[in-house]
Amino acid sequence: MTTELVIVICFFLLMLGAVAISKQWISKSMNEQALEATKASRSIVMPLRLQAYERMALFLERIDPNQLVLRIHAPGLTVPEEQNLLLTAIRSEYEHNISQQIYLSNEVWKSVTDAMDDVITIINTVAEQMDNFEGMTYAEAILTVAAQKPVITRAMQVLKADLQRFF
Repeated sequence: MTTELVIVICFFLLMLGAVAISKQWISKSMNEQALEATKASRSIVMPLRLQAYERMALFLERIDPNQLVLRIHAPGLTVPEEQNLLLTAIRSEYEHNISQQIYLSNEVWKSVTDAMDDVITIINTVAEQMDNFEGMTYAEAILTVAAQKPVITRAMQVLKADLQRFF
């Protein structure tokens, strides 16, 4: 009986050892698979994130009052007409790029939207002060006010600083 008991105990210990080794091997295998999945995910997401940063830089450049006024202004427009065209252009650019926020940090997205809001405020504030003037005077006034408030420059600095995290 003692021999049988020793055999049973040895068999039991052998089975415990096999289970422990199997568990360790499975755990290692799962960790390796998770690491591979993370690498694969990064190789897919990183280009999308970089593209989002590029698109936000382009968005900021396109809503910069210096660029926006030059692109939109047309001779003979009244202040309300030009104001409407400028705001429509900003809205269109924003709608085109809104999905990029999922690839940006919250800080960058807030900086971008704050810059856009500041540009809209400049456009509207100048329009309120110049209700009876022609579009050319309005465009010049926007450029003058925008030169004193570098909202796009600040947002671009935040975007570039955040992008440096990846390199």
